[in-house]
Amino acid sequence: MSAAPEIKTILIPVDGSDHARKAVLIGAAIAEKFGARVILLHVLLRDVPVAKIYELALDLKMPTDVLDKFKPITPAVYDFGLTIPAGTISPIATNELLIEVGRRILETEKHVIEGQGVTNVDLVMEDDDPANKIIETVKKEKADFVVMGRRGLGALKDLLSGSVSTKVGHLAPATVVSVT
Repeated sequence: MSAAPEIKTILIPVDGSDHARKAVLIGAAIAEKFGARVILLHVLLRDVPVAKIYELALDLKMPTDVLDKFKPITPAVYDFGLTIPAGTISPIATNELLIEVGRRILETEKHVIEGQGVTNVDLVMEDDDPANKIIETVKKEKADFVVMGRRGLGALKDLLSGSVSTKVGHLAPATVVSVT
């Protein structure tokens, strides 16, 4: 019989979704048990509709000055809480705004993990295709375990093009657990 696997580095991709939060809690529990290092990875939310990013910013209790940056991009969303009809406008969040939201997601999840007794937590922010960046980070950081949400904020796009978690599960050189 072989020995139990050793888990030294856990990668947890986070995007602010409910599934990602559950992955954070599970990843923290595993890290605490094994004394593992945790890497929280956020890939900028380029494929997520601005209205959804705005809702996420509200949920994250972003400061008013950050929320005000949504106004020139999507006045209807900002002023009235409306969802912009598909095809009407395709507003694009600025890099600065995506980075601020990403930073808040990372800090929020780091606080959750540290609350579970895990102290060795690194934060990484990337920009590009989420699945590719997760796989690259696994290799670069020599992560041996990945805990990720099965569905993220870009769930509709994933249904059309294949999910990030499926691609990572097939191509990452680590054990990958996707949670729902």
